[in-house]
Amino acid sequence: MRPLDASMPTEAGPYRLLTELGSGGMGRVFLGAAPDGRLAAVKQVHHRFAAEDGFRSRFRREVAASRKVSGAYTAAVMDADADAELPWLASVFVAGPSLGAAVTAAGPLPAETVRRLALGLVTALDEIHRADLIHRDLKPENVLLAEDGVRVIDFGIARAAEPVGATALTQTGWVIGSPPFMSPEQAESKELTPAGDVFSLGSVLTFAATGHAPFAAGSTFSTLSNVVHAEPDLSGVPDSLRTVVARCLAKDPTARPTPAELRGLLGPVTPATRPWPPAVHRLIADQRGRLDVLLGGGDNEERTSVPPPREPEPQPEPAHAAETVTATAQDPPPAPAHSARRGGRLVALVTAGALALAGAGVGTYLLLREGSNGPPDKYTKAPLCADAAPALPLPPRYPQRDNHVWNDPVRVTDCRWYDEDPVANWAAAPHAIVRWTVRHSAGANENAATRQNRDFDRDAAPPGLRDTTLDFGDEAYWDPSSEARECSLNVRDGNLVVWVSLSGERHPDGSCESEARAIAKTAVSETPTG
Repeated sequence: MRPLDASMPTEAGPYRLLTELGSGGMGRVFLGAAPDGRLAAVKQVHHRFAAEDGFRSRFRREVAASRKVSGAYTAAVMDADADAELPWLASVFVAGPSLGAAVTAAGPLPAETVRRLALGLVTALDEIHRADLIHRDLKPENVLLAEDGVRVIDFGIARAAEPVGATALTQTGWVIGSPPFMSPEQAESKELTPAGDVFSLGSVLTFAATGHAPFAAGSTFSTLSNVVHAEPDLSGVPDSLRTVVARCLAKDPTARPTPAELRGLLGPVTPATRPWPPAVHRLIADQRGRLDVLLGGGDNEERTSVPPPREPEPQPEPAHAAETVTATAQDPPPAPAHSARRGGRLVALVTAGALALAGAGVGTYLLLREGSNGPPDKYTKAPLCADAAPALPLPPRYPQRDNHVWNDPVRVTDCRWYDEDPVANWAAAPHAIVRWTVRHSAGANENAATRQNRDFDRDAAPPGLRDTTLDFGDEAYWDPSSEARECSLNVRDGNLVVWVSLSGERHPDGSCESEARAIAKTAVSETPTG
């Protein structure tokens, strides 16, 4: 959970937005409160989609189809508005970690738990397919482990992001899906069917049982090649599940079992009130505790910050961390079969036949990820507020709501400036926020600067709000919500991103942007380098 700041929206339709839950290639997800008090996960799409011809009609069509899915193992759609300035969709909020987070924190699941998980996912896919939908992006991050069972999220809506007439991968500038969990036909830009979700299911179950995806490799291209040509790595999959998983991972879609057949192959499981290992239920309880802190003791709109979660033990980023690769079409594409440098980043356009992978091309891709290639980590860690804040050109402050979250490979420091004690007055809003996000390279398949570059460009504002005048950093942009007496500047320098948000009487008209630039420059210089 990330506290709302001055650059974030406070409502979507009738829903009050309470905190940010996460972000992805399609938009941001917020925890919202309906007028009747129900909690919802509210996904608000990025500006670039809202401005694209045809997106709203596709979004409206996919929302209508998704409303038909209401099984016990999915998060049902509650409301949506395709005509809002930024289209949004609200679905039932599910408290619990993703499968990816749970396995990273607690380790692979026992065999019987994986079988229980499999039956829940099979039932969810059956409901999704009955509604004439294909999930297209079934992966550990889209599988939530709730207190009473599994939930599948984000079904169907990803298709709204595809231009009319495009397959999942063939439209220049677009890649929809997560390579370690794609089906071969998705990787080869062939027609997608429900059998593709069954293949992804086999990869997800392998990850749940072993902690690794069956086709993961050191780069995206190698992973995609493995998906199309290689046999899956099922080492560590329990014998009782290996045959079922192997059938799901058949290269030929017609050889894969249907969800109904899978239910018969898996057999029944023993009823349980606590379906997951104790470590996973502790994660669920921890999240509920943080929700209680957020929602308790006063009106929700009076709070602007949430105490940070308990600092986890450092964990290496798993192979599945090659999350959904979404290359935007904001910039004109480079010439085919060549490399082009745009905005300080190298983008490779690979066409079928231009690059042979394991003896065959695997479709057309525009990828913003370069595997282990990239510059070394320039910055070693995010500074502590106590060390960095006194150097910034800002007045003295109350430090009670500072956040320091160190969860390798990402470390975040969040410092806030108030005109009054925020503990004594919960309604107090900060007039300045400075946030450092430092990412470390994590293994052969992740370069920190490349990842920060990709994420920065994904979240960047329209080209008109780019700032090319700075004499520091690699790139910068102003948040679209920036107005007079309220401005938010984002600056990336290598593996570091600094965000400065200013508002209130201390930053009046005419000086807000110049102050933000000066603060950001000092914040970058105060970050430890190695």
